[in-house]
Amino acid sequence: MTKNFFKGFFAMIAMITLSAAAFAQSTTTGGINGKVVDPQGAVVNGASITVTNVGKNTSTTVTTANDGAFRVTNLEPGNYRVETTATGFGKHTAEVVVEVGSLTPLDVNLAVGGVGGEVTVTAEAPVINNNDATNATGINQTSINELPINGRRASAFVLLTPGVAPDGGFGLISFRGISGLLNNSTVDGGDDNQAFFSEARGRTRISSSISADAIREFQVNTSNYSAEFGRAAGGVVNTVTKSGTNEFHGSAFWFYRDNKYGARNPRIFPSATIPDGKPEDVRHQYGGSIGGPIVKDSLFFFFSFDQQKRKFPASAQTGLSTFLNPITVSAPANCSATNLTAGQVLSCRGITQAQTNAALEYLTNRTGFVPRRGDQTLILPKIDWVINDKHTFTAVYNRMRWDSPGGVQTAATVNRGRTSFGSDIVQLDSYNFRLNSSFSPTFLNEARVQWSRDLEQQIAETPDSDELLGADGYSPSAQVGSSSDG
Repeated sequence: MTKNFFKGFFAMIAMITLSAAAFAQSTTTGGINGKVVDPQGAVVNGASITVTNVGKNTSTTVTTANDGAFRVTNLEPGNYRVETTATGFGKHTAEVVVEVGSLTPLDVNLAVGGVGGEVTVTAEAPVINNNDATNATGINQTSINELPINGRRASAFVLLTPGVAPDGGFGLISFRGISGLLNNSTVDGGDDNQAFFSEARGRTRISSSISADAIREFQVNTSNYSAEFGRAAGGVVNTVTKSGTNEFHGSAFWFYRDNKYGARNPRIFPSATIPDGKPEDVRHQYGGSIGGPIVKDSLFFFFSFDQQKRKFPASAQTGLSTFLNPITVSAPANCSATNLTAGQVLSCRGITQAQTNAALEYLTNRTGFVPRRGDQTLILPKIDWVINDKHTFTAVYNRMRWDSPGGVQTAATVNRGRTSFGSDIVQLDSYNFRLNSSFSPTFLNEARVQWSRDLEQQIAETPDSDELLGADGYSPSAQVGSSSDG
């Protein structure tokens, strides 16, 4: 048994080593690859290539193989400076962008010359993936910052990629026509799915489970993705968060939206509570982020805060504006006659005027104004510690709180009673710890540990009181769904 154990143990170590050498990138990093040639196009082996993270001043050095090729993996997404030197050639410097889950191609053409000769080029992230068969699209920081979006749910930009379409309501997304419940979502390499409803963590009624200001970029894997993603019949959305650098950077934002500046909804009937047919809907979203060095070149921090407050009282009403009109009960001359009025039909069935009035009063009391709001708070602190040139440790905490009395029903007008809208509560805590190690250019390791809690509740009944808009909490009368996974 001991002998078999050691055989299995060493076999596992060998598999890990070979896998580390084979993988081009992981769910949290990217890489650079290419070939070094001389002015005649002949390969240059043994050339020294130093890759430096511009923001954190961390470096990795490799040498080209016999065919002049090189590959540097396990690189944090960001801007890099690539310096190539070889005996008899001038120094070559390139500036490139590394994106998550992809390899940035860089072919180096060395010029003959002494130490003083130097060539500098600038390269962007690749537009077309020519390294593998993965159908993947990267959504970078520029897109997240500049493209218009409702609610600031950054993952909505997934819809910009080919083969992706909305899957029903509440933000579900279908890849290649497959159910939106069969996708996989990751944040910083950690699981971002909740098992109870097979959806992204935090479900979908909330604006987002992670602030757009905290996201550096994400990769949308539509099909043919490699095994390190997996766990999906549909697509994979792979997100990485921002990090601090040697320079302080920050942001601040405030978004305001008010329905009084919008058009009237033709499906909303004017009433005593909504005389103009335009229900109140006011949204405020504000916050910011900051990142920088704690210890230069070694310890970095990042912090984001995102607060959203929405006041959107609803109208509980019938499907027809005439449904609750008064009915006069009167006895016809002949109950068998045709074209009887509604009041005559009721009289023939033994229904009195008092009973009719009581029924209409009951139904009328179930329609009208429903005080409803949505409050969301997001915070994300992150620490990056460059232990040495081989090891980097990262710790991230993401906290989300969503409280929406009456918020299960999100439409402006709902054909339900005022006490049947339901309330939505979500609490998310996620801790992610990661150690990236580069023991050699061909032996890499990424160790990740995540602990998370996703508590989601939908309350069957809605408190029928104006106190709802100012209350900090309430006592639920019934719970129809909840989940917690870790």
